[in-house]
Amino acid sequence: MTLEGSASQHRQALTEALGAFRQPKMAMMLVLGFAAGLPFLLYFSVLSVWLERSDVEEALIGFFSFFGLAYSFKFLWAPVLDRFDPPGLTRIFGRRRAWIFVAQIGLALAMIGMGFTDPTTSLAATALFSFLIAFSSASQDIGIDAWRIEAARNDDEQASLAAAYQYGYKVGMVISGGVALMIADGAGFPLAYWAMAAIMALSALVFAVWDRAGGVRAAGAAGVMLLLVGAASAFGGFAGVIADASLGQWALRGLEYGFYGGALLAAGLLIAALSTALRDRPEGAEFSLAGLGTGIGFAAILFVAIAAACAAIATLVSAGAAEVGIVPSRSQIAQAAVYLAITPLLLSALAIPAIRRLPATSPRLSSPAFGPFLDFFWRHGWIALLILLFVSSYRLSDIVMGIMAKPAYSNMGYSPAEIGIVSGTYGPWIIFVGVALAGVSALSLGLRTSLVIGAVVSILGNLTFAWLVNQSPDTLVPLFVAVTADNIAGGYAGTIFVAFMSTLVNKSFAGPQYAIFSSTFSLGPKLVAGTSGVMVEAYGYTQFFIIAGALGLPAVILSLFAAAMRPDRDGAPPTPAPASADPGTAAPS
Repeated sequence: MTLEGSASQHRQALTEALGAFRQPKMAMMLVLGFAAGLPFLLYFSVLSVWLERSDVEEALIGFFSFFGLAYSFKFLWAPVLDRFDPPGLTRIFGRRRAWIFVAQIGLALAMIGMGFTDPTTSLAATALFSFLIAFSSASQDIGIDAWRIEAARNDDEQASLAAAYQYGYKVGMVISGGVALMIADGAGFPLAYWAMAAIMALSALVFAVWDRAGGVRAAGAAGVMLLLVGAASAFGGFAGVIADASLGQWALRGLEYGFYGGALLAAGLLIAALSTALRDRPEGAEFSLAGLGTGIGFAAILFVAIAAACAAIATLVSAGAAEVGIVPSRSQIAQAAVYLAITPLLLSALAIPAIRRLPATSPRLSSPAFGPFLDFFWRHGWIALLILLFVSSYRLSDIVMGIMAKPAYSNMGYSPAEIGIVSGTYGPWIIFVGVALAGVSALSLGLRTSLVIGAVVSILGNLTFAWLVNQSPDTLVPLFVAVTADNIAGGYAGTIFVAFMSTLVNKSFAGPQYAIFSSTFSLGPKLVAGTSGVMVEAYGYTQFFIIAGALGLPAVILSLFAAAMRPDRDGAPPTPAPASADPGTAAPS
């Protein structure tokens, strides 16, 4: 093949790849990614700054991270969303989109409720709405993941949808982790949460009309508007922290106002596109105001019911424990969280001997319900415990450290706006440097060598915070250094870690077994991370960050044995269908 022919093929492949992103579903995936990323930092990261500035004790701030376990346990209510239709909305949107819309309404209501709380006088209410944000966000993720999988025509399109989702997700994190803190610094945290609720409501509206005439233009205009607002806020924030009346400040102010002007133009385009979309009646759609009203009413009633149930359960458990004289101290709660974190490993150790005795032809090994779990232990044996320990420990130091990072910034004296600029606006994008380095490292050094490097740089990234908290907050330079080091290390280690986990699964059970790893990866570390505030109270921030870095040492040691984490048996063959089965009527796999 000639060089010209090869170049032509490459150009054609690039054109086809870029063309995939012009599809309407890609625009919608950007909006869904944004809607998923927006609440992620609001229930603990942004909230932790509010709690710290409200003089809430560090131990209690750490316990708020337990609400993130909603993401680890979302499989418990996922079947409900998969089987039942929300009233009024299913005929308009279909089941998947209807539940996503319900979750988005729940998120907006939870953010509004959060704005009416005050951690200094009503910490219990703050905790309740924090949990409702996490619960609604996890529920939205269930619907988004299912919709993304079903919307893709093939594996290549699945990758394109995932890329669009990830980009939208990062933009959502920039808005919630950066812009929200800047709003909080100037107008207070309640207004910041109400602004995020308005943005979530806008996302829900755009999502509701995306497949109508003008819907894709509305999604694009909304995305551009939010990006411009985020950029304007960032430049405005930078202008506020440099010398007054300097040339640099005037330049930054000019950029700020320019981006705000662009955002106003995008807002006009959004209003026009939404007007077109709301007037459109797609063929076959059963849109009705009555159905929409019924659905919104159902979402509101469901939200209130879940909130009331959570409040009642918390009150009864607290009263019941006090009645029988069980009033655990914070250190006892922390110990219980650590015990719960290691429980899955202990249960697995008890189950392995029985699983290993199963014959390769056992129907249990190919069962849709239990097969993925049993197959993993059947193939790996006792090495499975080493794998689970490795999976649990690899990002442990990052997760434990991350809970108390923003309270540490605030405790040093940095303002919410400064934290938003560096950690919320700059931080999410610098992660991509680590992602790119991980790709180069995996190709040039190999995956397992890169695993060791990732474990080491994670520790080094965390240790920069032990240095940071002893620096002066008069300049943003130390904060930039620490956030840069940590985010590059996190992007590198996270990418390598995901790639390694993907090599451990049996391709016959790829999805379910990867879910097992991801749950193991998040469950134990999140439980341990909830104890971070207790550690800060006991040792102070400097020693806490050193301890958090030391938690990564087991991952370094286990990374050296990554090559040995291979199955000693081939995957169990699927159970053959009965001879009498009609191949033409067999259920799809």
